Amino acid sequence: MPLSEDAIAIIRAVKESTADLEQKIAAMQTRQDTIIAGFPGGDPDSHRRYHESIIEWRELRNRMVREALVKAAQAGAVGALGWVAYAVWMAFKMEITK
Repeated sequence: MPLSEDAIAIIRAVKESTADLEQKIAAMQTRQDTIIAGFPGGDPDSHRRYHESIIEWRELRNRMVREALVKAAQAGAVGALGWVAYAVWMAFKMEITK
């Protein structure tokens, strides 16, 4: 039994869409290969780990600097308080020895 015109048209359309799909897949594979080749050694996972380690180091450095500034401010406050106490003591001594 021969195929109808409609059946032949459907078969042609399926073949064309399959060929188009294969071309798109090949283009996507080429693009993916190009992107992966852009990473050192073609290894995007190690590139991601490198950036994670840099981020971790910067977070640690920022935390250490912040803690050092807090300690310096505390030491400065204690020093200033000591200086004020010394000045009050000296003023008190001068008043008593008059």
